[in-house]
Amino acid sequence: MITLIKESDQLKMPWKNKQGTTAQILVSPPGSSLDKLDFDYRLSSAPIKAAGPFSKFPGYQRILLPVSGAGFVLNGHPYATFEAAHFSGDDETHCELLKKEVADLGLIYDPKRLSANVRVLNVPFPLTLTLEADKTYLCHLLSGQLEVDGRAVAVNETLVVKGEESIHFECGKKTTLAFFTLQANVQ
Repeated sequence: MITLIKESDQLKMPWKNKQGTTAQILVSPPGSSLDKLDFDYRLSSAPIKAAGPFSKFPGYQRILLPVSGAGFVLNGHPYATFEAAHFSGDDETHCELLKKEVADLGLIYDPKRLSANVRVLNVPFPLTLTLEADKTYLCHLLSGQLEVDGRAVAVNETLVVKGEESIHFECGKKTTLAFFTLQANVQ
């Protein structure tokens, strides 16, 4: 099953620490919330306009991908655009900007239930990827043109792919995707 989440479907909300705003792209399972910390995973995008502390998410792991701007420094470690930062939601995390405002794409997930990773794909031609049907894939269009199953995907829209053995991307010359892979942990 392939589901398209349009930018207009994203829920705009304040950061947990109230020092900025975010666009919640997806929270799973549906009906779970940031306030209750009862979600398996949450994908969101936010501008980081100034240095400051990050919200804590006890018991969760985080992947933060700068997708525009020069990048940032988290707790003394620099991350360039499209370089993923992996860190614990339990940690006191302080962010400094390398230059000016940065936009990020972030995944917060429960490591007791899931493992997760992200790759940035620069796709210069049509491509078919072999998938594993037991994994969930979140494919967020960062730039360029993309069509999947005859449906156009716009920049800042996300495909949620579950139970599929492959996916075919029809794309332009300079198409860039953030491609998250989530796998349920075996109990």
